[in-house]
Formats: sequence, C-alpha cells, structure tokens
Amino acid sequence: MELKNFVDLNEVEKVLVFAWRNHLKIAPFQRTQTISLKEHLEFLESLRDDRERQYFLVLEEEVILGVICFIKIERGVSCEFGIYQNPDLKGFGKVLMQEVLKFAFKNLKVKTLYACALNHNAKALALYREFGLNLTHKDATMSYFELSAGGGGIF
Repeated sequence: MELKNFVDLNEVEKVLVFAWRNHLKIAPFQRTQTISLKEHLEFLESLRDDRERQYFLVLEEEVILGVICFIKIERGVSCEFGIYQNPDLKGFGKVLMQEVLKFAFKNLKVKTLYACALNHNAKALALYREFGLNLTHKDATMSYFELSAGGGGIF
C-alpha cells in the first residue's frame, strides 16, 4: 500500500479528487456537500503549510483506492480522521481503515483517534464500529467516535 500526500498530487490527480469529492456517492456524506474547483485547488494549496491536517491518496499498485485524511493533528496526542473510497470501486473500506489506523498510531503516534459521520451514513457507522471505535455521543446530524491506542490489542 502506498500513501500519496495531497501536496504532491499532479494536475490529473487534483482534478480526479475534485470529481470524487463532488460525486453522488460521496458528496451527500460530506459536511460540505459540494465545492467548486477553485475552492478545491485553494484547499489543496492550504495544506502545504498546515501541520494540523494531512490528506492522502491510498494506492495499491497503480489503482487509487480512495482518500484518507487526518485533521486536528496533535502529534503524540490525538487526531480526527475521515475516509472515502474511489466511487468506481467497492469493498475497500476496510483497507482504508487499516491504513488510517496504521498511519495514525505508528506515524502520528497518537493515543486517541476521533471520527464523526453523518447519522445517515450507515456504511461509515458500521465500519467504525467494526474497527473498535466507540460511539461517544450523537446529535441531530452527526455521530461521534473515539478509539484509544493499546486498549483493544489492535496495535
């Protein structure tokens, strides 16, 4: 598995990620449903100097499986993650989750990992539970999860 940092994306990859981000299989599960190309490119540029956010393409050989991201990064302490799969593929959620866990706990060395998902995103909610994340609270729109290192024998 290879992770390619968003700051290293070529022009084709930038447009591809933009198209995925606004895809009908992905956009309804994002906090901001759609974004413009200008917003997308400005966002990518903002990542260059941002130490609290990292976004990656996950590749297996030449196939891009999806995107994983880490926000609110406090190295050695905690971060929040998000994922979305290449909308043209099926069945790679678990692979993306494994990459999230590996990167967060081994590279960022966080003790606690956070996630949230829209309440209607049944696939994400099930995936997070399957990987041992605990539901900490829920509001009218979102469900919030937490996973601490060392407690479940995952690492």
